[in-house]
This record gives sequence, structure tokens and C-alpha cells, in this order.
Amino acid sequence: MSIFYYLPALLGILFIAVGTYHGWKLRALTRHCKIAAKGTLLGFEEKKMKSGSMYYPVVQFTAQGKTCKARYAYGDAEWNIVAGDSVDLRYNAADPQEIYLYHEQSLWQQYASPFFIIVGGLIFIAAYYIVL
Repeated sequence: MSIFYYLPALLGILFIAVGTYHGWKLRALTRHCKIAAKGTLLGFEEKKMKSGSMYYPVVQFTAQGKTCKARYAYGDAEWNIVAGDSVDLRYNAADPQEIYLYHEQSLWQQYASPFFIIVGGLIFIAAYYIVL
């Protein structure tokens, strides 16, 4: 058999792995970041990519009596907040640099992205290998 026969399976497995990894990282972040705080958005750290720029919020807040500055691990192409805005966040008591920003989306909506990536991988495999 040709390598091309296995290519859809490899791509499907790659989608499943990416979706699982993304979901696992989000779950770990939400599990570690338990302490609620209010912070001030200082601005965004920009990361240029081939498809455009990603912006990562940089927030200042008080954790355990100390002023902390942390960059959010997840970037986006556009945000509905601007520098100087007050933001709700949760932080990890063991590592205040690890923060989780509240979003307008509920937690289940945030998990929808990894879920659909995984389902897409399964559909990709099934559409090629399962004959009705």
C-alpha cells in the first residue's frame, strides 16, 4: 500500500492530538488558577505570525499582598478590552504568573474549540476509511 493510504489517518490523528492537547492545557489552567482577583490590563504583547498577529494580555494585579504582572498564556487576534480596563482573573497561588482571564464565553464554549477539533479528526478518518 502507498503512503497516501495512511495520510488521512495521520492527519486525523494529528487533529485529535492537537484538540486533546489544547483541551488538556485549558483544563490544567482552570484547575490551577483558583484565587479570584481584579487586575488592570497594562496592554498586549504582540506575536507576529504568518497568518497575522496574536495579542497576549499583560495584566497587573495584587496577589498575596504583592503586586504581580503576568502575561496570559492564550492569545487572540482581537480583544474587546483595552489598556487601563479592569479585568477579572484567577491566579495560581503557587505561581502568580499563571493566570486565567474570565472571558465573555462560558467555560463550555471555550472547550468547544478542542472538542470540535477532535471531532473533526474523527470525521476526517471515518470519511476516508469507512465505506457505507
